[in-house]
Amino acid sequence: MTVDRITRARFACVTCVACACVTLLPCGCDRAEPSKPGVGVVAPATAVAPSLAPSSSQAIPQAIPQAVPQAAAPPFTMTAAAIEARSADGTYIVRWEPVGGSLPDAEPFDMRFEIKRADGKPVARTAGVIVDAEMPQHGHGMNLTPTIARAGDGLYLARGMLLHMPGRWVLSIDIEEDAIAERTQWYVDVR
Repeated sequence: MTVDRITRARFACVTCVACACVTLLPCGCDRAEPSKPGVGVVAPATAVAPSLAPSSSQAIPQAIPQAVPQAAAPPFTMTAAAIEARSADGTYIVRWEPVGGSLPDAEPFDMRFEIKRADGKPVARTAGVIVDAEMPQHGHGMNLTPTIARAGDGLYLARGMLLHMPGRWVLSIDIEEDAIAERTQWYVDVR
């Protein structure tokens, strides 16, 4: 299914509704699930896993996996079909889309994403970024560990994402900047 055919809406977690196909719903809840195997990390420039100090309204787990060494990715432009949401405290506007325009059925895929600050300031090049997808009802995450690469100012490429089974997934992108972390997350219903 192409991203431009995916239903886009702004519902809170409690009111999220699934349809008969893939539905992506930005989720503004304050819940942070513990990190699980399969989490992709871009560390700050020091190549040390971010501390992820909690923001005023969100506690993010302190046990963070080892940082994946960042590599350069070729520059790209996000399409109009990218799915957008704000982070929990509203500091960041995050857009993402699968490379190729569709989510494959139980196959690895790459994901492009863009992080911008809502106040218009650039995101620090030293910002830490974590990408994860997990199935809360099943208590597990992805079977693969994605690698994250910077592709330009605020642009990133996650290689090796895998939503390996049908059901509700929570895709999350955590951003740590100046010792403050915020999460942006979406529901992804795979049928």
